[in-house]
Amino acid sequence: MYFENLIKGIPKDLAKEVFNAKVELEKDFNNSNAKRKFINAVWKLYEYLCENIEEDYEIEKRLFLRFGLLEPKYLNSEDIRKIKEIPFINQDENIFYVDEWLLAVKKGIVNPSSYIETVEKRRKVLSSNITSFQKAFEEKILKRKRLESEIKEIVNNIKDENKPYNKAVLGLIDEAVDRLKKLKQLNREIEILYEQIGDLKEKQKDEKLPQEEIKFTEHLVVKQMLNKSIGRLGNKFLVLTSIFLTGVSEIGTKDVIKRKIEKIEKIDYKVFLKNTKGVDIRFLPYFILVPGYGDYGFCWEPFEGLNFVSGRGRVVIPMFPKNLDISVIYALGDYRWKAAKELSFGHWMEEGLTGQFYNYMLDNKIKERPDEYFLKNYVLWILKESKGVQKLEKEVREIFWRYLEFPEEIKSRLANLSYVYKNLYEKDKRRKKR
Repeated sequence: MYFENLIKGIPKDLAKEVFNAKVELEKDFNNSNAKRKFINAVWKLYEYLCENIEEDYEIEKRLFLRFGLLEPKYLNSEDIRKIKEIPFINQDENIFYVDEWLLAVKKGIVNPSSYIETVEKRRKVLSSNITSFQKAFEEKILKRKRLESEIKEIVNNIKDENKPYNKAVLGLIDEAVDRLKKLKQLNREIEILYEQIGDLKEKQKDEKLPQEEIKFTEHLVVKQMLNKSIGRLGNKFLVLTSIFLTGVSEIGTKDVIKRKIEKIEKIDYKVFLKNTKGVDIRFLPYFILVPGYGDYGFCWEPFEGLNFVSGRGRVVIPMFPKNLDISVIYALGDYRWKAAKELSFGHWMEEGLTGQFYNYMLDNKIKERPDEYFLKNYVLWILKESKGVQKLEKEVREIFWRYLEFPEEIKSRLANLSYVYKNLYEKDKRRKKR
């Protein structure tokens, strides 16, 4: 009944092709010809359902788009249990399953992704995303309220006496002055964010287009995302089956991916920070979780077109890789590299993180692609160097220490572990003083 509901309403020729390929493969899973036909038919079905997605799709269609679940009988009882435990509705502003992402684009909630072959046909929707700015604004307001309370508490502790203030009271006054300076700076940041939000809201009004101008092409992007996550030599078998889940220790659900992203962010704490007019804003890209047996997490685009201020990028993470931790680290590392490259405005081989790293590779005659070599080192930076295990070349460690700096607590801990890190830490402090 599940499969019948899945192919319900699709063109008869396609339904017949998928059904016949399915029957043939079930007779002999090791038949390479039958497997090839099945893979081709399933990809056609997947693309068709992506292109024609509607909110009232049968649950079977949504599960197929989300997990690649074509037939529950292809899973053993343990794997069925794991899939059943994943909440079907789990709203998250930044993380999407494929079916949710396609619907969000179709309804104009999020912008379509860049795709070079369809760039002329792309749907034009609102280019301004103010959510992160509003969150940053609210956080700053809360911080200001806390600071105001602290100042009031300090002032209340200053006693009215008919003699000069003693050292303790003078200390409280110094403390109040210090906090007042911070309050003034914080208020300036609030002003900047308030103006930015107002500008973006005005921009939204100006950019609205009539519905008839919209053409849906996101299904083409999703297909490319899936292919890229699998890689040229990867397993193209899109359908969820226990045969290929044997080496998968962890499924990349929303909750799992969110935890892993937050864990990495505690090490690379600036990965999502954008500096807008002197104010740091935590500005997350969208994360799209794709089915299949891809091993590669990656950044599809770090920003929406040339919208560096409020355009949110897209990061793709496969749900069933052999090593989910590595896949997520690769995805964030790729986002780091591409964002730095875009923000160099054509000078990526000379300036900043990418310029320093590229010139290190030139000086050492390293022939690999810069982005791929960077990702290998980024994995070691997150997994090893953050724990004090020295795995990087000295020059790479120095570049990463400066441009992908650890938070203060990690830096100070590492400085106590080894002279190598202590030396970097001291250089860091001298540079910041200058």
